[in-house]
Amino acid sequence: MKRTLLLLLIVSSFLMAASDTDTLSIMVNVKSIFSLEIDRHIVDFKTLLPGQMMRDMPDNEGVKVTAKSNNGNGWVLKISNLAELSDGSELIPNKYFYWSGYPSRSASGTWYGKGTDNLSLTPVLAYSASMSEYNNYPAGTDLYFKFDLKVPDKQKSGIYRSIVAFTLTE
Repeated sequence: MKRTLLLLLIVSSFLMAASDTDTLSIMVNVKSIFSLEIDRHIVDFKTLLPGQMMRDMPDNEGVKVTAKSNNGNGWVLKISNLAELSDGSELIPNKYFYWSGYPSRSASGTWYGKGTDNLSLTPVLAYSASMSEYNNYPAGTDLYFKFDLKVPDKQKSGIYRSIVAFTLTE
């Protein structure tokens, strides 16, 4: 009887043990990264003569433009210039100013440059990311750009300037 009573006490203590569960929510806000980096900010054609053509500037691998995103959305890179090359009221029209380039070996999207594309005041498509590049942070996607310029035969002397813009858009 003592054994039965002891067994009943042990079993009843297990059956009567109370338990309760509550939860805790854990949150983190992962910062959105959508950025464009350019490895230099000046391309200088130096001094050219009227009628002279200068190709493949800069003369190394080109201007490296790196697009980075962790948003998981498709993105495109466009190129334009904000104004034609000018010195005061004198212009070198965009029909004499070209861009070209190529994607890095690791880039898997679509390159739209044909090799002799004129700069345009309206942004034009240069590259469209592939799905594997929608979340390419931290390495990013490297794209290389080069520029050609032909000085018109009757061009007035001066220091002509323009600003080339790269626009990254989701």
